[in-house]
Formats: sequence, structure tokens, C-alpha cells
Amino acid sequence: MPDTAVIRVDQLYALAGLLSLEEVAEQFSDLSTVARVSIFGLFEDALADIRAALMQTAARE
Repeated sequence: MPDTAVIRVDQLYALAGLLSLEEVAEQFSDLSTVARVSIFGLFEDALADIRAALMQTAARE
């Protein structure tokens, strides 16, 4: 399960990197509220997966 956490962190890092680019940030601000909430939902889901993977790892130790 730690691999799951690493993969999800890498995905979040990549998404955050994209959103930090000026032209992407400008386009992001032009998205509908529903679209922006959906993108932040990706962050929330990924963080929940990371938490679950780390909790399983901690429970085994």
C-alpha cells in the first residue's frame, strides 16, 4: 500500500504543478464553479487514498 500513497502523491504533485503555470491558472479561473470543484475533488480523493494507505501501513507495524 505505500506504493499507492507514493503514486497518488506524484499525481497530486503533477496536478499542482500544472495549476501553478500562469496560462493554466488563467484557464482554471475561467472554468465554471462546478469544474473547479471537481478538480479540487481530485485532490480530496487522492489525499483520502494516501491517508488510507498510510493508515494501513501504520496498522501493520
